[in-house]
Parts: sequence; C-alpha cells; structure tokens
Amino acid sequence: MAFLLILSSANATAQAKVVTSVKPLQLIAAAITDGVSTPSTLIPANQSPHHFSLRPSDVRRVIEADVLVWVGPGLETYLTRVIAQSGKAAQVIEAAKIEGMYLLDLQDLGHDHSYGEDEPYDPHLWLNTDNALLIAEALLEALVQTDPDRAPAYRSNFARFKTEVEGLKLRLNEQFLPLKSSAYAVYHNGTHYFEQQFGLTHLFVLVPEHEQQPGVRHLLAVRKQIEALQPGCLLTDINANATTINTVFQDSNVRQASLDTLGEGVELGRDAYTRLIENLAQSVQQCISPQ
Repeated sequence: MAFLLILSSANATAQAKVVTSVKPLQLIAAAITDGVSTPSTLIPANQSPHHFSLRPSDVRRVIEADVLVWVGPGLETYLTRVIAQSGKAAQVIEAAKIEGMYLLDLQDLGHDHSYGEDEPYDPHLWLNTDNALLIAEALLEALVQTDPDRAPAYRSNFARFKTEVEGLKLRLNEQFLPLKSSAYAVYHNGTHYFEQQFGLTHLFVLVPEHEQQPGVRHLLAVRKQIEALQPGCLLTDINANATTINTVFQDSNVRQASLDTLGEGVELGRDAYTRLIENLAQSVQQCISPQ
C-alpha cells in the first residue's frame, strides 16, 4: 500500500517532457514551461534542419516525449515516419497545421522546390511573432491536458509571454516604419516572415536554393542587379558561402549582417524567444539604415 502511494505521488508530480525539433521552437516552449521544466531540442542550432539524421537516442526521445513540437514535413521531413511509428497523436503539435497559422508559399518566394508531402510553404514560420503566439497557445493547451496539476503555472507563463511578444511587435513596427523603403538584398530568403510582418522588402535573393550553390549564369544576373539597384546592405546567415558573396559583391561597397534566425547564440530562458527576435531586428536595422 505504501509503495502504491509513493508511486501515485511520483506520477502526480512528474514533469511533462517537452521535446522540440528545432531551437526556435524550444525558445518558445521555454517561455511556457518556465519554472516547471526545461524543454529539449533534437536538432542543434548550428546544423541545418532541412537534412538531419536522427540518432537512435533522438528517436527514443521522440517516443518518450509527453509533448512533441515540430514545424512539419515542410522542414523536418525525416520526423514524419518516426512520429507515425511512435503512435503519438494528441501530444504532437505540428506548427504548420495550427489553426490560424500564417504560412508563406515557397513558390511565391522564388524557390524551385518544395518540402515534404503538403503544399510548399516557407518553414521559417517562427519569425512571425503572431505565429509564435499560436505555437505557444497550442503548447499551453497540450500541457494543461498532459500536466493539469501545473496548469496555473503554464497559464501564467503564457499570459506573460503574450504580453511581452505583443509589446515587442508594437516596438518593432515603430522601429522599422522609417526603413520600409531601404534598398537591401538577402543571401537566402529565410527571413521573409520577419520582413513581411514589419513592412520590409528586399530587392533580390542571392542564393535561391539554400543548400545549393548557384551557377555562373545566375551569379552574372545578380551582378547586373547589383549594378542596377545598388543595394546598401546584404543580409546573410551563419550558413552563407563567403566565396559566393565575394564573387558577386567584389566591386561593391555593401554592408553585411549575419542573422541568427535559428537562435544559435541565444541562451535558453523564459525571454529567449523575444531576445531572438530583438537580436534579429537589431542586426537588420543596423545594416539597412542609411549611413
């Protein structure tokens, strides 16, 4: 009888295990689980989430997770079969399928390919703060069901997160208002959610396919665009190819800013997601602002 009481007590106090596919989702989850548990992530921020091989230990973490949060087949194709084989259903949050989620069509962004089984969409959806709130709310609902004893803490965390994110959105709208006509280019079209939310528009994309280096014909066309449009800034990322950039911009005095869209340099904590967006905004603003 004593053993059963101890076992019952342990089950009642067990923390819900939240596992996310990529670090930006982990940053959102950390705001909701703050003070209760620490969410983990499968894919390191310094590795591409497009083509990642899960280790047996990663598969085990997916199976053992109480709540799994991922973007969807548009980003983590390799997770589709693992999730199906694990038998998980209610505990899986596929961000791209959350009701109200704003998705950008990849074909409209100039990509030649699609990801996964569904309609092609830009998978960097966490860079829109409204989307981040939808993910946080979906996680809140899942945690309240999975771990009802800690529901008040989760609800309080979500309320604080919503207030902070909505405040950040207002500040950034004001911050970028005078910069909407800035002339800049992007290395890869991975920040379009952020740009569109805050009224920014890049002139052209240097590398349409993120993990494929462009051919000579494309690079020559980009050189002509540079001469005609005279961008003052190039927004790159941690995976940008320096040789390609130097080849195209060798005669141009263009500022560059490397953007951390996956949160590699962001320390996990309750305000980690807002720091991710604030850091991104600061880098963009410094690069595209008139000098």
